Amino acid sequence: MQQRRKQFVRKVLIVPEAFERYCADFNAGRFYEAHEHLEEVWQFERGPVRDFYKGLIQAAAACVHLSRGGYPGARRLLATAGGYLAPYRPGPVMGMEVEPLAAWLTFALETLETLGPAGIQRFPLDARPVLVFDPAAQAAEARRWEAWGFDETGEALHMEVTVAA
Repeated sequence: MQQRRKQFVRKVLIVPEAFERYCADFNAGRFYEAHEHLEEVWQFERGPVRDFYKGLIQAAAACVHLSRGGYPGARRLLATAGGYLAPYRPGPVMGMEVEPLAAWLTFALETLETLGPAGIQRFPLDARPVLVFDPAAQAAEARRWEAWGFDETGEALHMEVTVAA
């Protein structure tokens, strides 16, 4: 069996654009797409805000599992997403309020456990919060967290990166 060679592409990441797309897709119920917008930003971030990104990614992934009826994955991801976001409560962090999503993750986990695997189809996914991103607040937050993808003044940079295709 011949092994395929991994393909790589160069692309430009702009963190505020990734946040805008994440929020828009999460709010529209496109959870898989939402998590993809922050995945590469998370992979390059090495600072203290990295776990915040991971919490957002896992929150969207939990919603993917909820929408597909996957109880074990939804339960695990709701719990871990809440755990990753807990240190950042109440927020804001990187231009996003943390509290509405973190509180919903707690509610969602409790509701899911009450419904059990057989009741996951009745889970009220439409009760999720509307996520709001404030790009004007992100510059100060980027300085505060020394976030990847920003200069020392908090100005977003166009980060050219190489990623797997």
